[in-house]
Amino acid sequence: MLQSSLEGGSMTEQPSAPDESGTDTSGVLRDDFGSSAFAAPEGAAEDESGDAADGGQLLPLPPDPALEPRPPSGVGLCLSGGGYRAMLFHLGSLLRLNEAGWLPKLTHVASVSGGSITAGVLGQRWNDLDFVGGVATNLRDVVIDPILEFAGRTVDVPAVLLGVWTGNVAGRVAGAYDRHLFGGATLQDLPSDGPRFTILATDLSNGVSTQFSRASISNYKSTDAYKGYTVKKPTTRLADAVAASSAFPPFFTPFKLDLPSGRRVLLTDGGVYDNLGLEPVLKNVGTIFVSDGGGPFGITAKPPTDWLFGTVRVLLTIQSKVGDLRRLQVVKALVKKQRAGSFWAVDTDPAGLTRLASTLPVSRADATALALSPTRLAHFAPELRHRLANWGYAVADACLRAYVDPNLPEPAGFPLPDGVGDVR
Repeated sequence: MLQSSLEGGSMTEQPSAPDESGTDTSGVLRDDFGSSAFAAPEGAAEDESGDAADGGQLLPLPPDPALEPRPPSGVGLCLSGGGYRAMLFHLGSLLRLNEAGWLPKLTHVASVSGGSITAGVLGQRWNDLDFVGGVATNLRDVVIDPILEFAGRTVDVPAVLLGVWTGNVAGRVAGAYDRHLFGGATLQDLPSDGPRFTILATDLSNGVSTQFSRASISNYKSTDAYKGYTVKKPTTRLADAVAASSAFPPFFTPFKLDLPSGRRVLLTDGGVYDNLGLEPVLKNVGTIFVSDGGGPFGITAKPPTDWLFGTVRVLLTIQSKVGDLRRLQVVKALVKKQRAGSFWAVDTDPAGLTRLASTLPVSRADATALALSPTRLAHFAPELRHRLANWGYAVADACLRAYVDPNLPEPAGFPLPDGVGDVR
């Protein structure tokens, strides 16, 4: 079996070692454009192609004319999909961004799928945060701990077993979100004075994103066959928006959204169109942070061939390629300095992090194990919850100190128990 890798802008083939099941695990962690790339600090050297010389092996990346000029202000945060794995990884990102004073500077937060669970809780409880000196002193109590507790619940299997006969699996997922996290909150409970929170789903009729926010539910694409739509000041439940965003096919799709006009639209997972949540943010801010908790694509010599799991494999293949294109999109903006900020991912190779804190030890084996955590809405053991959040914290810290604020002090240690695995 051969594993493709990016070297100097060209595709090369390297032998890889499958495990006994036939699944390749040697290429799980990435240090090319797909793992971690950043806006280089002012004064950083560039090679002849204009790419940052210390940015790893990158494709030749022309500037994106759609992003010129850089907006003068605005700070965006994008939280990717990836089930509970992403939901928990993003907690670490929030913790480190908060300590670094970036949380109250946010003007836009966009999310898809598992990232929308984290973003939804943050948005609903934004006004409960106590900011002192630019740091939310109660972030753990208000946002982090409730999500850690929620990760101990299994949502997906009961929703499928109970909802498959009525065609309302996604509705049961929404019910679980509402009972355990949102308590009847609607989109109007997102902050009016604070970041604009946008939760993304994908419309099955026209194939583009439907955006849920406090201001509106909107879908911009209209044709003769299908008209886009805008609902101003929607009172849709926050749990419904998050469930639509995380309606991963084929099990949780479609999410049936009834508009006030009486029209019903069918939605699927936001990651089908944009697994990083870039669309509402990248063109509207000068600084962008992207936390990617999407798992690596599993290379296998024996892909499933049955109808159900074969279909899932096809969907995962498509989503993987969509994710790579979105990663490249944000990397272009960062490397070409069209945007400031940083990008980090759960499948980052810690060996490639030049500013990985000595107080936050992470081995490649532990990072690999965390990246391979299942993409499920199912019970995660407490240790795994803590380790995913700690890994998100460590990689966010390394990226912030390397490419955003070189003077940011190393943290004293991991914010949660259990480190990231066997390394202490």
